[in-house]
Amino acid sequence: MIGMGGGGMHMFFMGPRGAADKKRPSLTVYRRLLRYVGPYRWNLAFAAALLVLSTALGLIWPQVVQRVLDLGLKDPGILDSLVVLLIFVLLIRSAIDGVRQFVMSWTGEKVIFDLRMGIVTHLQSLSLSFFNQRKTGDLMSHVTSDATLVHGVVTQTIIQVLGQVLTLVGGVTVIFLMNWRLALLTLVVAPPIGVIGQFLGRRIRDISRAAQDAQGEAVGVLQEALAEVRVVQAFTREDYEAKRFHEKLMIMFDKSIERSRISSIMFPAIGFLGFASSIVVLWYGGHQVAAGELTPGQLVAFLLYMGMVAGPVGGLAGQWTGIQQAFGAADRIFALLDTEPEVRDRPGALPIGPVRGEIEFDEVSFRYADGPLVFENLSTAFRESETTALVGPSGAGKTTLVNLVGRFYDPVAGSVRVDGRDVRDVTVRSLREQIAVVPQEPILFGDTIRENIRYGRLDASAADIEAAAQAANATEFIARTPKGLETIVGERGVRLSVGQRQRVAIARAILRDARILLLDEATSSLDNESEFLVQQALDRLMRGRTTIVIAHRLSTVERADRILVLDRGRIVEDGTHGELLAKSGLYHRLYTRRFVDETAVATPPEVAPELAGQIVRMRRFGPG
Repeated sequence: MIGMGGGGMHMFFMGPRGAADKKRPSLTVYRRLLRYVGPYRWNLAFAAALLVLSTALGLIWPQVVQRVLDLGLKDPGILDSLVVLLIFVLLIRSAIDGVRQFVMSWTGEKVIFDLRMGIVTHLQSLSLSFFNQRKTGDLMSHVTSDATLVHGVVTQTIIQVLGQVLTLVGGVTVIFLMNWRLALLTLVVAPPIGVIGQFLGRRIRDISRAAQDAQGEAVGVLQEALAEVRVVQAFTREDYEAKRFHEKLMIMFDKSIERSRISSIMFPAIGFLGFASSIVVLWYGGHQVAAGELTPGQLVAFLLYMGMVAGPVGGLAGQWTGIQQAFGAADRIFALLDTEPEVRDRPGALPIGPVRGEIEFDEVSFRYADGPLVFENLSTAFRESETTALVGPSGAGKTTLVNLVGRFYDPVAGSVRVDGRDVRDVTVRSLREQIAVVPQEPILFGDTIRENIRYGRLDASAADIEAAAQAANATEFIARTPKGLETIVGERGVRLSVGQRQRVAIARAILRDARILLLDEATSSLDNESEFLVQQALDRLMRGRTTIVIAHRLSTVERADRILVLDRGRIVEDGTHGELLAKSGLYHRLYTRRFVDETAVATPPEVAPELAGQIVRMRRFGPG
């Protein structure tokens, strides 16, 4: 087939993976997360003030219990007053906690909303080379599961940690004021608890990141299998795909079990140390009560405060585990956000504005990543409003040339110029706004026909959309659909035939009304009627535009103003259809192999002599 550009326009997605993942210290990750919290700092300040007040009220009730035991049991009047006071304190604290929780939940949701939008916006800015090495499911896991883990830290964990720290500091202060000897016995377990939390917490973070990586790979495998379910079922590879998913899922399972194993060691160890300190305090304090050095109420109050201290210690250990899991997810997110697009605006780049469509390649050299040179010192020009067909064997560089025009990649040497301006000196967005693309395999969004056409120009009126559909010969099949332009086409346009999808894609390009058209023509799989309608639409689309078309059909090459024949990254022939046939070079061989030999094989014997005569005349005199 003439001009099969290594798979066509869908080969836009080529290139190396972006920046490698890098591990960051927890403090750095936390600071970066706080940048997303910055716009809502007053919400956090308000929640923190409520937290301080709630913590202070929480520190009051052991004092009330002490007075109940030491005074209230001797005087019923005092007992009643103390109980009423205790109920009032708890009611006030509950109301404060409710308001604080709502404020933190709202703030956390907004922070994660911003983070997710930041991830998606950054993904949209990355170069095509990045996506060629990353699975869609893995990238989606950054927005879903990774962000969800971080969400828990931002929404609840931060304020919970702050509350536990305040309670811990307040409790420790009070117990030292009450009885410094008992306080020292209480805190003797703090160092081993800290060591356990720090060491095992770091292990949990590393394992959590590995588990998230494995989950991303598993989701990627599943997404591929679901997206290409027709191929999976056609080749009866359901069991094979299930096995692939099982292997990835087992890696995630093993990492999760390893994380659970560490947690099952850490929490019981911390719990044991906490209870051991309580037993020691109860033993020593009981002796003090027996000796008259301490009242029963003071011992109970001390134990309650000790519970307040032990609770945050154990809670912080648990929160530390959650924080490390979230930091593992945040590592992945920030590694993605740190990936720089290979194609980006230079400092001082200006919008290109409306263009005439003159395109020039000046000594262009290009390679994908560290691979061999695809082009070396390639020079050519595409004139305004002319159609240039690219032909050549597979892998000749046709798709790469088209990619460079749209600046989906940048050359490693030389320059590509539009209207005399180096495309690297203008903004990427403004350049691509002057370009319309019709890929070989048109991909539609799972929305209505109207929205898929409107994608070419979002501010288009209803009349503009209908006119584009008519120019693309799409109105005849749209009228037969249940809801016309409002018909849902399904994911990737699966509810439409190939020819219908192509006409919708052409309508989208017509609506864009760009001066430069990049076209990977593909009509070989269509029936005669669809092919005729699509070809008519393409003729209207190409009229008056600078068109570069990777040609697959004889009629396209014949009608082209100019044909470039590429082979191994070089332009080996340049001319019109008739001129190139007369040279009897590569174009002649490609043309003969595709359009003469195949046609002769498929021709019934009764018409073969007449067709043979036409072929001889075409070889001798050119088309027409």
